[in-house]
Amino acid sequence: MENTHYDLQDYNPLQVGMNIRLERKKAGVSISNLSDKVNISAGKISYLEKGKITKEHLPEIEAIAECLRIPLSYILNDESLIKPPIDKYYSEIELGLQFIAGGMKRETEQLIENLKTKITPLEKKWIQPALLFLEAENLQYSGERVKASQYFSEVANLTGHHSLLNHYKVRSLNALACDSFEKRNITEALNYAQRALIHSDKNISAEQRSNTYYNMAIFYGFIGYSDVAIMHAKNAETLSHDNTLYLNEVRFALGILYAIIEDGDQATFYISEALDFYQKIKKITGIYKMYKCFYILYRINPHKHASIRTFFEEDYLNALTDEPKMKINYLHIWIEIMIEQKQMKNIESQIDYCLGFSEKMPPNINYKTYWLASLFYKNTNQSLKQEVALSKALSFIDDTRISEKAHILFELAKLKEPESESLYKESASLFQELDTKKEKNHSIVQLLNLIPEPRY
Repeated sequence: MENTHYDLQDYNPLQVGMNIRLERKKAGVSISNLSDKVNISAGKISYLEKGKITKEHLPEIEAIAECLRIPLSYILNDESLIKPPIDKYYSEIELGLQFIAGGMKRETEQLIENLKTKITPLEKKWIQPALLFLEAENLQYSGERVKASQYFSEVANLTGHHSLLNHYKVRSLNALACDSFEKRNITEALNYAQRALIHSDKNISAEQRSNTYYNMAIFYGFIGYSDVAIMHAKNAETLSHDNTLYLNEVRFALGILYAIIEDGDQATFYISEALDFYQKIKKITGIYKMYKCFYILYRINPHKHASIRTFFEEDYLNALTDEPKMKINYLHIWIEIMIEQKQMKNIESQIDYCLGFSEKMPPNINYKTYWLASLFYKNTNQSLKQEVALSKALSFIDDTRISEKAHILFELAKLKEPESESLYKESASLFQELDTKKEKNHSIVQLLNLIPEPRY
């Protein structure tokens, strides 16, 4: 091997020393005999075997391997530790990622094929994680998510231990975690994130380590371990200081987590920090994120932040004229909290806005619109409109949504039989009371759903 062409990566002197000792004993060679054959002092060989010699002594290690007639990889523990000169391919890998982000599927495929024809067998062992990740990303952006997950899984299960592999392994595990989270398989998502954390050593970029901690914060939050979630979010915050956008996403998440454990001061601090940043963004994304910040602040202290209503009822609505679906989703949350607090002013105009798009919205959104409309009409003594809204809400749900269906039927029964005191009505009332006690968990999930999505 021409040592000048290679760099030794992720060197573990203790493991190397143990391997030298093991191979020497397997060959039945004493330290003294080995010393004579390789022209290295017995003392130095002894130090090597004890793991006290650094990677600068690669020539001595090569000589020992040659004398014992074994591949160098037997001593180094993994032949991928010997890094070929692959820096020349980094710019092409980065270009591939830019192609993917720009939706250039065909160009990405051609670039991958070109790379495959150029790399040598030894280089392939190093480049393989990057190539597989590029293919996974290309499929992901093209909407072929099942195939993408297969490629991400292949990267995640590659054996070996070196920095480049770890980088793409961490990114792939986090990608799999994101996919599981989107399917609301939180346990599986957390398992992937925990595996990513194992590989997130000091050689991984701060951004990737931050992503892993951030993801774990979200997942622990969803399974009710808010204190653990805050710990991981704090780690993500520390690692995100060089990226202002990510830093503010982490701060927003911390604000929500503190709101969940009812630490109003900390929640207000973090949400206000994020809000200061989003107010400087002169784009729709800034308005969208300001909405979420204002909403949390309002939930923490409605009286202190009563002026925020101006933002929701004027600035926010005007800014999102081209985004009705997103606008309606977040209006639902705002309308719900206004109804909970018996603040009915201006709510009807917001409900009318949502109703105006009912023909263009999916059933789950329409159900929510009509259910909230029925609650508003109930609170404002408009019983005829309430009955119509309840009937429409019922038409947009299926038999799998038992709790929602029960709520609607019970409200309809109360409207149609206001004087009835039947056992049926009493039992239905008790079941509704039990269901209402679960609303605190629903409120927590509402908050968690405002956290920016996990990332990789």
